[in-house]
Amino acid sequence: MCGIAGIIRFADRPVERERLERMLAHMRHRGPDGAGVSLHPEPAPRCGLAHARLSVIDLLSGSQPMHLAAQDSHGPLHLVFNGEIYNHRELRAKLEQRGGRFRSDHSDTEVLLYGYRQWGTMLPKHLHGMFAFAIYDENRRQLFLCRDRTGKKPLYVMHRQDELLFASLIPTVTAGLPPEVSPEVNRDALLDYLRLGYTFQRSMIAGVSELPAAHWMLVDADGSRQSERYWMPPPISLHSTSLGAVDAVREVVTEAVVARLEADVPLGCFLSGGLDSSVIAALAQRHLQSHGLGALKTFSVAMPDMRYDESLFAQQVAEHIGSDHTVLQTHPGDAVKDLTLLMQVTGEPLADSSLLATYWLCRAAREHVTVALSGDGGDELFGGYDRYRAIRVLERWRWALAALPAGVFANHDITARSAKLRRLVQAAHAGRSAAAQYASMVSIFSAAQLKALAPELPGSTLPGADWPAQRDQVHAAMRWDLQHYLPFDLLRKLDRAAMAVALEVRCPLLDTQVCDLAGHLPDKVLMPHGVSKGLFKQFASELLPASIVHRKKRGFAVPMDQWFRQELRGQLADHLFDGRLSKLGLAARAVERMYEEHMAGRFDHTHRLFSLLQLAIFARWLEKPQTPAVWSRDSFTKS
Repeated sequence: MCGIAGIIRFADRPVERERLERMLAHMRHRGPDGAGVSLHPEPAPRCGLAHARLSVIDLLSGSQPMHLAAQDSHGPLHLVFNGEIYNHRELRAKLEQRGGRFRSDHSDTEVLLYGYRQWGTMLPKHLHGMFAFAIYDENRRQLFLCRDRTGKKPLYVMHRQDELLFASLIPTVTAGLPPEVSPEVNRDALLDYLRLGYTFQRSMIAGVSELPAAHWMLVDADGSRQSERYWMPPPISLHSTSLGAVDAVREVVTEAVVARLEADVPLGCFLSGGLDSSVIAALAQRHLQSHGLGALKTFSVAMPDMRYDESLFAQQVAEHIGSDHTVLQTHPGDAVKDLTLLMQVTGEPLADSSLLATYWLCRAAREHVTVALSGDGGDELFGGYDRYRAIRVLERWRWALAALPAGVFANHDITARSAKLRRLVQAAHAGRSAAAQYASMVSIFSAAQLKALAPELPGSTLPGADWPAQRDQVHAAMRWDLQHYLPFDLLRKLDRAAMAVALEVRCPLLDTQVCDLAGHLPDKVLMPHGVSKGLFKQFASELLPASIVHRKKRGFAVPMDQWFRQELRGQLADHLFDGRLSKLGLAARAVERMYEEHMAGRFDHTHRLFSLLQLAIFARWLEKPQTPAVWSRDSFTKS
């Protein structure tokens, strides 16, 4: 796992090494084990590459940028790569049969170079893993950029005047800008953020966009760009039944977990006590035990509020499977400080408070391991969110729910059942289309609140803009989440939190075969009789106690509502009312009203206030960007 960056020029001016060095300095937290910069061709380089390395596989010969000498019509080729290719050994064997002469013993990085020489832009179709990489063909003066199927690894680009910059992170891109260029806020992305808590492909910084998941881009010497999507979730089968479905899930998930256990450094697993992480941990532990490799190290976070604490369930699973378990205690006093540190890493806000819990978990795990497995992706693939069942309810009862007042079932507790019922009624009032109803369920601010908060901002992108064309609206929602919520929120959160402490996190449930299988199965098989993740639970019952498999789902969250009213109240006010939100175009009185209503207990504005806090921290970062600290046991104090 690493950080990558680079600049390609379309004019005759050479790439300046000092700009690459600034980009490298920003992303060193992603790769504390090594660093490199290369310029091609000398003495007047049109392309410069930078790489910060976290050594995980082939520790001795995996240094980057990596190069491949010219052969036939190709090359020389130069590569920077972030991620892991899980089928690299099989690809190496194929490429050796076709004349590849590898120098390394088992470097997946070198496989990419020979693979590009052999297959060109078809290379991504051969890859199974998480990846973002760039290959520069010196003879053709072409830059090839590519990103994995579900967006596990980030890759941002900025096309300006006579050059293109790319990097793993937004601030790494902006660090490579000429000193006289100051980043500006993208107003469209700002409103997207206020609606959904994250930006889409476009970032909060004007001109910087993310290469979409499952896409590659080819940049020619004149600056022209060609982009193509190389993978799509499979079409849903209208005829599949549950016959053999559990066996198929068992096979692909087990293979995915085993493939992700290869590492030349210590490896562990996140264990929340929820269904997905428990299944992953159980399968990993079973494999390690069968090969005499000892107990799996597992890690969880204990929350001070019982509404959010799952550590007892995690401990129960750890005892059941026999893992070596560690529990981290949380301290809310660190929250704003840690959010500020993470903003230095991300360069844009994310209105997901579980970012904190994820960061604390990663920081604790990094004391023991360099690689961790995670259960991310299970809800989107196997139907785990309440809102999927809500769509079914709306299909049948929207007419009755729409007859109720929109403000019915008022409750100050965001976790209460009545709060969920209120959201359901509000979705019924949003319109007849599933896209409009879904937009209502996932939006942070209502239309009225947004109008009061940001009257000057332009229109925004909502789920209806690219709602998947599916006959089954539950599957349409799952597809929308897989292509938007998962890569733009959950995987961004996971990558930034983990790589802030140079921890590689692998997601077996986002394996290509798992995605293809789950994406192919109809709703009646994934959620039999309307049971959330019913198929996955049938498989999980083979591995885990019934009390874990069938317990009520909890989100991986922190008690931010309580912290805002107590421990973090002063820091929240300092950030919301320092004038920076007004400079971004937000109405100060609307912010004050939400703050006052929350503190008085009249309304629960936790999610909205957290989104505004993140935006205020972003505004401070934009004024004075800083280089993130590089992880070490001395510099990152244990919580």
